[in-house]
Amino acid sequence: MSSTASGTTGGGDRRGDLGFATVEFHGAAGEVTGSCTLVKTPKARVLVDFGMFQGSPADEARNAVPPEIDFALLDAIVVTHAHIDHCGRLAMATELGFRGKIYCTTATHELLGKVLRSSARLQRARFYERASGSAPWARALMPGEEPGPAPEFPPAHRLFDMPEVRDTMDRVEGVPLGREVKIAPLVALVFRNAGHIPGAACAELQIGAGANRRTILFSGDLGPDRSALLAQPDRPARADVVVVESTNGERRREPGYDADAKLAEIVARAAQRKEKVIMPCFALGRAQLLVHRLARLHGRGLLHGLNVYVDSPMAVHGIEALYRHPEYLAPDLRAAVQSGGAPLWFPELHYVLSKRESMAIDRMVHGGIILAGSGFMDAGPVLRHLEESIDREDCTVVLSGYQPEGGFSWKLQRGADRAQFNGRTRTVRAHTVRLEGLSGHADQDDLMKWFEGFTEKPGRVLINHGVDTARQALAARLTGELGIPCTLPARDVPIEL
Repeated sequence: MSSTASGTTGGGDRRGDLGFATVEFHGAAGEVTGSCTLVKTPKARVLVDFGMFQGSPADEARNAVPPEIDFALLDAIVVTHAHIDHCGRLAMATELGFRGKIYCTTATHELLGKVLRSSARLQRARFYERASGSAPWARALMPGEEPGPAPEFPPAHRLFDMPEVRDTMDRVEGVPLGREVKIAPLVALVFRNAGHIPGAACAELQIGAGANRRTILFSGDLGPDRSALLAQPDRPARADVVVVESTNGERRREPGYDADAKLAEIVARAAQRKEKVIMPCFALGRAQLLVHRLARLHGRGLLHGLNVYVDSPMAVHGIEALYRHPEYLAPDLRAAVQSGGAPLWFPELHYVLSKRESMAIDRMVHGGIILAGSGFMDAGPVLRHLEESIDREDCTVVLSGYQPEGGFSWKLQRGADRAQFNGRTRTVRAHTVRLEGLSGHADQDDLMKWFEGFTEKPGRVLINHGVDTARQALAARLTGELGIPCTLPARDVPIEL
């Protein structure tokens, strides 16, 4: 199967059947970051997401190269959610000539400014650290692997700063779920809940009028079919074309795996041995899911009095967003919040909102649980916590979700016995354990259920936001089981619809 724009399976290539729009993928085509898709109609131009590329320093350097889009001609930008790989370059748009409006859900609107301001501060810090040669770094070492010098970081780029963030946020309009809003000539937008993180939505673009109206549905990032924390993704009735993510398009969850039981086992061991438990997590999504699971353990008397520290102001914002927008919560939690309850709170929960407080919990000796960024263990406070504790036998590191191959967390999971932190080598004595079932992305079966829920089968599916093996696996099932023609778009190659 081809991984290009012409690689269509099932029922032949139906490009041109509708003739109502052209789409161009300027990121996340054959990879899992950098979402950026341009929709061109005879009357309008709309950009869906403008995210950062993430991963290696080389990937990060790609962010400084603008996509081949005339931003001055854009009528609108649509943001599906506040993860950096979908919104991280948004504050570059005005400098590139954009003068239109930016649309997102009301919950995403609340988070978006915080995410962009945090990114601007991080860019500034990295710029000066790399310029002065003081950039922090960490490296896990496999048995037999020799310690090495500091990595050679490329110069850091400052993509935008606070003035650009303010200008950007002045253009943002929050739209409630389910409300139709006109965003460009003969283009209307409706957001549907995606079940991924607070505020995450599928973006339904309705193009044209009357009998000639056609619909392109962008899935954004979809959450799992069943989540104890978040509501299920909405099941759309129909769409002419669906642009769907495939992050977990080749993965299927292990049947019968009980994440709560595994977490309870980790907590019981930590309480008995007075261990420090370090849980690397993403601030939006994974952090709220872990807090909810720990709250459930408290409710069952299985937290054993261990304090839980959320070392991420952004994670705290994500928790508070769920209280303000309970429509994103699972039905039982939504009802609890609407009746005045606080299902994501328990007495042992503590928010860490300053670096001083974060450094204080490094001295913990009585046992406790630290939730800290980042989930890939490539930056953030989690690296300092690891530096202080990875050589302690009374420490457990809990890994979950996808880990980039060759990275710190990937090696730690596979038996790294030493780690370097800014040149200092530490022996790994901490216990490492894997906790499954915490992905915020739909797996292959979840994606199939989502498509099966359509009242009317879509005429065509474009699969993006995934590596080629994931895209191919999902395309094979969609075509083989549901008879839906699928295309794997190539970057920068226009596709006529």
